[in-house]
Amino acid sequence: MKNLKLIGTLCIIGTTICYGLVPALSFMAYETGVVTETLLFDKFLYAAILMWAYILIRRIPFKLNKAAAKTMAAVMFSYIGIATTLYLSFDYISGSLATIISFTFPAMVLAVEMIRGREAVRAKKIIAVALSLAGLCLIVWAPGMEVKIIGVVFALACAGCYTVYTISLSSENLKDMNSLVTAGYVLLASAVFNFFRCLISGQPLFTTGGEQLKFMILLAVVCAFAAILLFCLGVKLIGASNASIINTFEPVCACIFGYLLVGDLITTGMIIGGGLVVLAVLLANLPERKTLN
Repeated sequence: MKNLKLIGTLCIIGTTICYGLVPALSFMAYETGVVTETLLFDKFLYAAILMWAYILIRRIPFKLNKAAAKTMAAVMFSYIGIATTLYLSFDYISGSLATIISFTFPAMVLAVEMIRGREAVRAKKIIAVALSLAGLCLIVWAPGMEVKIIGVVFALACAGCYTVYTISLSSENLKDMNSLVTAGYVLLASAVFNFFRCLISGQPLFTTGGEQLKFMILLAVVCAFAAILLFCLGVKLIGASNASIINTFEPVCACIFGYLLVGDLITTGMIIGGGLVVLAVLLANLPERKTLN
């Protein structure tokens, strides 16, 4: 049992590292001349091929009923929004900053669920939302750091899309759906969307040269396929709640990799604000105390 918990924990840590690499690897790909539209199409296409090969080889059921198909459409569109707005934010602010801001989405989910009456209004959850907002303010208005507001807006839009994505995933219509199948549909939809985006913008569908291809494979295999697979395995072994808590350190990983690999600027305001965002997510995910009758 202890070994299984350790393996599950390591899987989620692996997921956090994989996702944390996304901004740095994307900026490194940009330096080789890859444009956003091509990057996203290649990343999602290669990842979708790997995911569907895994689904078919393992013979995982993937058919959707009408109710599940409608909810899956919301999941797919919101995920497309996540990727699109996040990469648009990269045009104006650093990957580390964009990741931290986008990670305010757990507070948004909490706020929406409390308004809808699906979450009990408790002090710790209100505090979590307040901490997340305070952290966001410290990050954006950090002294000595020039932040383009449009980049912040795109990062916040990414958080908004994450909110819709998370709420849609928790729908009863998808409760019996294997999470890898959900990921397969999401990756395929993202690849199709960015295929048409390349055609409309006139950008090439595929990269040129080994250096560009290297980053596309890393983003697809490590940051998409492996990250999703490790997360699913980890959740099965340690549960969704524990996995969510560990996964809150994704912005920390993004900052570390951004600093080490692409020289992202990390200010005191970002460190304190990012710490408050992580603390808010941890607080929101803490299990409720059981009361004795």
